[in-house]
Amino acid sequence: MKMYLPPPGGRDSRRGFLKKGLFGGLLLALGGGTWLALKKGAQVALPPDLKVLDERRWPVVLALVDRFIPARPGFPAAASLDTAKAVDAILTMVDESSRVEVRQLLMLFENALPNFLFGLRTTPFSLLPPDEQDQVLNEWMTSRVPLRRTGFLALRTLVMSAYYGNPATWAAVGYPGPPQGIHDPSAPAWKGDGQPRPMGNGVMLEVPAPEAVDGGAP
Repeated sequence: MKMYLPPPGGRDSRRGFLKKGLFGGLLLALGGGTWLALKKGAQVALPPDLKVLDERRWPVVLALVDRFIPARPGFPAAASLDTAKAVDAILTMVDESSRVEVRQLLMLFENALPNFLFGLRTTPFSLLPPDEQDQVLNEWMTSRVPLRRTGFLALRTLVMSAYYGNPATWAAVGYPGPPQGIHDPSAPAWKGDGQPRPMGNGVMLEVPAPEAVDGGAP
């Protein structure tokens, strides 16, 4: 089973995480603008209720889910949890700039031109056999180009969040779920009646102002 772990020093800024200088901008332009002149990727039926992904990017996400989350004993299959659709749902909750970057990044993975420039492959990512897809992902993970390393981490984090965010996976990793019993729906609501709220769990104490503690030192 192929394991994809973040490379040493692989952390980058979350803001504008794909645009790393002029070279990164040119790569994103390749992914988002010239793919029409290149080979088409896998043709896969598109679910009717997708919000962000389209017929070009959906096969790429399906392939990434298969590679990042291979079948393992004791873990539910990613396909059975509609993990790829969960990726689409997550993308609806991020800001528009990040959505645009992820859409460009997915096409950069798929585009045969950058695949040829970096790996001498002339086949779109979604049409490559699994072992070659693993090679492509490993090349992105270990690349000297910051855009590729950061892009790999971004997509891996997105897919893993979509999978492990599903409660059906929690038992497999020993997570019991969110704590229970914190909220008591039958507890009486505090109406006040002009009186201060009584102290209890979850009520923050008033912290003395700095000048009251140390004489007003900044």
